[in-house]
Amino acid sequence: MHDRVLQNYRGGIIPIHIPSVAEVELLDLLGVGGFGTVWKVRNPATGKLHVLKIIQAIKPDTVLVERVRLEAEVSIPSKHIVPVIGLREWDASTFLILFELFEARSLDKVLAEETLKPEQKRHIFDQILIGVADAHRSNIIHRDLKPENILVAKDNYVKLIDFGLSKFKGKGLTLTGEVMGTPPYMSPELLIYGSKIADARVDIYALGHILYELAMGYTFWAKQGWIANRFDNFVKFLGQSPQPTECIDLSDFRCDFYQNASAVLARMVKTNADDRFASVEEVIMSLTSEPSRKTIPPLPEVEESIGISFNYPLLTVESGTNRDARTLVALEPGESIVLGRADIAGNDLSISSKHLIFTRQHGRYFVNDFRSKNGTLLRGMLLSADAPPMEVQNNDRIKVGDIFLRFNSPV
Repeated sequence: MHDRVLQNYRGGIIPIHIPSVAEVELLDLLGVGGFGTVWKVRNPATGKLHVLKIIQAIKPDTVLVERVRLEAEVSIPSKHIVPVIGLREWDASTFLILFELFEARSLDKVLAEETLKPEQKRHIFDQILIGVADAHRSNIIHRDLKPENILVAKDNYVKLIDFGLSKFKGKGLTLTGEVMGTPPYMSPELLIYGSKIADARVDIYALGHILYELAMGYTFWAKQGWIANRFDNFVKFLGQSPQPTECIDLSDFRCDFYQNASAVLARMVKTNADDRFASVEEVIMSLTSEPSRKTIPPLPEVEESIGISFNYPLLTVESGTNRDARTLVALEPGESIVLGRADIAGNDLSISSKHLIFTRQHGRYFVNDFRSKNGTLLRGMLLSADAPPMEVQNNDRIKVGDIFLRFNSPV
């Protein structure tokens, strides 16, 4: 797969063979994590600067490998998320992911300077909300939102990083799944149940803690004197009788950039996920009544291939080995159909043999999970077979297991 040793040092030249970028030169080490390093790099052919994430020491043929590939091939249409340019699989346990360069500092460093004015804080948080909402509409849940993963440029323009890859950082396991997230931004359900149940509400919880930090200048955990990387005190806090309804004590909370921040924040950090806002759009609507600040940019239209016409909705596979495969949701009014692995993505074991169910009612289409092993996401919400189905609309993206599907209604 390569003809030389990986030159993972300043000045090293790495052939990556990503479309439009043949090789890169490593310039500056930007960060070091549990799975590798992040570098500022230059394309010698054009002089253009990028960011290269070198992920190493991953066990071959594991779910982790598939998630790395998924991160590189599934794009999130958003001006507030740093986009992926491409992926190079160096060997069975080493992956190189190239990103666009966004010259900025992380929000935690900006906050440490204590120089932000109220209008600047509001502008920053507005953009964070839009970026997360865009991701959720593509069924990407961050799971590790925190100031370190939020980049702020000199003009206070914001972009988010580590969507998808951030979920790999936690190596520990609970009894039921992977621990993903960073105290104090990790929701109670992530701590107790692990990542399998994660949907938009775990990010909304983290956003609540970020809002608190923007407003107060410190985290709620710091105010309580809790150790940042331990859960002992948080578990005791949750174990009170009666259990607190919110995971932040808001008795002395003050915010000078949203009038109703206290009420909104209280609902963002509810102990019970079912009591939180269901979507980031709801948070945006609640924080401000200005129409111009409530608008979430729509996802771009998906262009159909020339010569293809259909009278039923079409599911298009957008990731994995069966990418670009298409399946008709051939339903008459009142009918339902259950789809699974064989209908969608061949041998992808993240999809159950019977995974999701579509129903047609009065010209509208609804979808629900069919008690699958790895769940179904629509617009960032984890569907439940025990709850009513959600209406699926033209151009919606649905996530089944680790695979993304695009739903297109007949025109």
